[in-house]
This record gives sequence, C-alpha cells and structure tokens, in this order.
Amino acid sequence: MKKILFYMVVLFAVVAEAGYIKESVAAHKKGEHKKVASIYQKACDDGKSSACYNLGVLYMGSKGIKKDPEKSIKYYKKACDGNFSSACYNLAMIYQAGAIAKKDIQNAIKLYQKACESNDGSACNNLGMIYANGIDIKKDQKKAVSYFKKSCNSFDNVGCSNLAYKYQHGEGVPKSYKQAYTLYKKSCGGGLAMACSNLGYLYEHGLGIKKSDKKASEYYKRACDGSYARACNNLAILYVNNKGVKKDLKKAQELFDKSCKLGLKTGCENSKLLKGDES
Repeated sequence: MKKILFYMVVLFAVVAEAGYIKESVAAHKKGEHKKVASIYQKACDDGKSSACYNLGVLYMGSKGIKKDPEKSIKYYKKACDGNFSSACYNLAMIYQAGAIAKKDIQNAIKLYQKACESNDGSACNNLGMIYANGIDIKKDQKKAVSYFKKSCNSFDNVGCSNLAYKYQHGEGVPKSYKQAYTLYKKSCGGGLAMACSNLGYLYEHGLGIKKSDKKASEYYKRACDGSYARACNNLAILYVNNKGVKKDLKKAQELFDKSCKLGLKTGCENSKLLKGDES
C-alpha cells in the first residue's frame, strides 16, 4: 500500500452562543453584512474573543465585506491572545502557508501548540503532521505520535487515523496491527473515509485480524461511498477477482472509472486495462 498522506484540516469553529450573536444573526438574515461586522467589532472591543475571531473570518473574504488579510490577522491575534483556540489555529495555518503573511514555521508551531493545549484536536494533528513529515523542521516521529495521540484523545478522527498509520508501520511506536485496527475503526466510525479504506486493507490482507474479503469489500464500499478514490479502486479489484463479492466486471468498470474521476492515476490505468485498451 502506498504511503498515506497526512491530512491538514482547516477548521472554522462554531462560536459559543453569546448575547451579540442573536443580533448578528438577525442582521445576517437581512443581508446587512456591514452591520454584522459592526456588531462583531463592538463585541470584540468589549473583550469578547469569539467576536474578534468572527471578525477575522469576515475579513478573510465574507459576502458583503471587503477582503482584508491584514485586518483578519489582527483580529485572529487578538482572539488568540484571549485564548480562543480556533483563532490560534487559523493564525497558525496562515503562518505555515506563507501566502498572505511571511512564512514562519516556528511561529506556526507555537500557535498550534497553544491551540493543542486547549484540546483543539485539529491543531494537535497538524503539529503531528509537521513532525512526521519534516515540514520545514527536522523529522521527529516520537513527537508526531505524541501529538497524534493528543489529537485522537481530543476526538479528531484524522488524528486517530494518522496515529493508526504510525502503529501500522511502526513509526515512532512499536508496530501493532491490532492497535492500528482499533484506531482505524474508531476513525472510520467517526466518518473518515480514508480510515474505512485502511480497515478494508487490514481485512483483505489479514493484518492483526482474521482475513476476510467480505469485510474488506464492506469497508472499501463505505470509503468509496465517501469518495475515497483508492477504496473504489480496491473494491473494483475484488469484483474482478470474485473476492468477497460476486464477480461483476460491469461494476468493477464503474468503480475504476469513479476512482479515476476522483484523481487516482492507478484507477485510470485499471479502467483502460479492463476495457482492453492499454494505449
């Protein structure tokens, strides 16, 4: 199986209900976008970090509001200083990407750490990704694992899946297919298609669990229904080979075509092979 890419997730959190929220929602429904910004501004000036965060979101390019990245960064900083973790997370994303502000990986790490300490699972996951892949910093698989664990414990399905991958391949932790299975199952149950696909892979190859092509097909289908290209390709192969499902070349063709449309080169190649066109 090819190396699974670690996901980086952009999260705009839903702010907690507050007094100014009702007023802003009413203005939004009327299309009074500048009034919405004015309401948030007043609340932000009154020390409500969630309102500062919302201003940051607005100035990143919301309807009726002129995009102003500098203002967005300003308000994200104010919200982050007020310990609103989603603002720290978004600010970290900005500094890591380096598109609208000078790239600063060390600052991004500090901001992710602050959000992670507030149990922001996505921030913990992104820290894990930085150390796992050596993104502008020295690789450290043990640190990656520690952050993926914290992410998973903070109910982030992507973090659980990435931690499962580490156990599956023995990176930063002793290899354990059983532990990988448990974590993939948790993540798949939370709706992450990639994790469902990896469960299918474990069942297909009998890694840490009893081999079952039927179970593999079920999890591949679940992942494919969630538009995970590799799962569609793998399920198609099962249909071709009469494993876990009744042989059905028409169905296999549909699945190869779907994986191809989803961007999987192997799916495109398999689709041509099944049609008898190797050109």
